Amino acid sequence: MEPKNTEYCLLAPISSVEEFLRSDFKASSNKIKKHFKKAFLNRSFKEKSTLLLPLNFTNDGEINPSYEGNPLEVIDESDEFFVFTKNPNQFIHPLTYDESDNCLSYLRQVRPDLLRVNKTQYDRGLLYRLDYETSGVVIYVKNEALYKSLRENFAAVAKEKIYLCWVEGEMTLSGNYKHYFKSSEEKGKRVKVSANDSDGLPGELSITPIQYSSELSKTLVEVKLKTGLRHQIRAQMAFLGFPLAGDEFYGGKAAKRLYLHAFKYELQIEKNHYLWESKPIDFNGL
Repeated sequence: MEPKNTEYCLLAPISSVEEFLRSDFKASSNKIKKHFKKAFLNRSFKEKSTLLLPLNFTNDGEINPSYEGNPLEVIDESDEFFVFTKNPNQFIHPLTYDESDNCLSYLRQVRPDLLRVNKTQYDRGLLYRLDYETSGVVIYVKNEALYKSLRENFAAVAKEKIYLCWVEGEMTLSGNYKHYFKSSEEKGKRVKVSANDSDGLPGELSITPIQYSSELSKTLVEVKLKTGLRHQIRAQMAFLGFPLAGDEFYGGKAAKRLYLHAFKYELQIEKNHYLWESKPIDFNGL
């Protein structure tokens, strides 16, 4: 297991740890308070003393290169974009240095040059995020200026976001649906959906049943996502009475995985049209 701390040998005495962190690490007050207790910050140390500092502090903002998961399948690469398929049950990016086995840890191993974009943030050049459970198309922007422009105008340039999912039961609903979303429970882990609560954020999607399996009592559904709220497809399909297979959090039955897959993304950037499609979702284990 990778050590959580790193040792620093002081070449000169320090009057306080906080002063040392500010001068040698250029650390802000918020960053210091996040990682250290006040009593430790006020301590003084003699020359050649050893300080144990957490790696999440010393390597803050860096991507951990440790990756032992399945490789990410590359869909396409150009001067502007690196497009790949995210595996299910995998975080797309870390929140701290000690988090590994995420998509950006894989890129750190095989394509560290890509991580030069948006270097102060842990999501680097990711144009959008997919939930831990969700698989499918991920667009990574390789150019800093383009990244900033697309993030600021994503709703306008994203012409189509198509997902595939298996839902519980025989779904005959089709068409456009708009509902309102609010966070609920501690720290907004679960979202609450209502039909006419205008105080919530509006979420829209279009659904088309593709295939019903009487043996499984499940329906394969194509979802065109018009907005991009947290847990939107999962919560909205459950509200309509058809929770996703494997999504026990929103009322689905246990399965090998949560069956939601980002199948196709289409962008229009000025006169340039882009369309990326992943392989269809693997339905083994339903």
